[in-house]
Amino acid sequence: MNEQENIQVQIEPRWEQQVDAAALQRAIAAVFQAERVPGEAHLSLVIVGDEEMTRLHEAFRADPGTTDVLTFPYEDEGGDEEMAAYLGDIIVCYEQAARQAEEEGHTPQEEMALLAVHGALHLLGYDDEAPEGRAQMWARQRAVMEEIGLGRIAPS
Repeated sequence: MNEQENIQVQIEPRWEQQVDAAALQRAIAAVFQAERVPGEAHLSLVIVGDEEMTRLHEAFRADPGTTDVLTFPYEDEGGDEEMAAYLGDIIVCYEQAARQAEEEGHTPQEEMALLAVHGALHLLGYDDEAPEGRAQMWARQRAVMEEIGLGRIAPS
């Protein structure tokens, strides 16, 4: 199984024409390669709109309104061997990504690639809440974005 087959992408139907799922899979596969993730590891990437992201953000983070990306690491509490390699889910808000892309001067697809990479790093244990963790995570993020030809949009 190649790395892209380990990355399932679901797109809310109204955004299907605007999203290049294969490019997002390649971005996450670059994270897998850079981080030397075992071949059996897999995750899901879900592209939603503001309404769904607002619902998830409020339900799971207790924060009002939408956000750009949420991650939900899989926690195996029952010893399910089939699920042991499942990293979790990355949820990206297309509308928020499009707004951020416009502000930063790049495309929504490029912003979604950045958010997918960011989310994958979170599922691999990186955390950007504290300054030292943020520096480490963002350095890894920048390296992956450079690897896929999008280093110019990765924050410093």
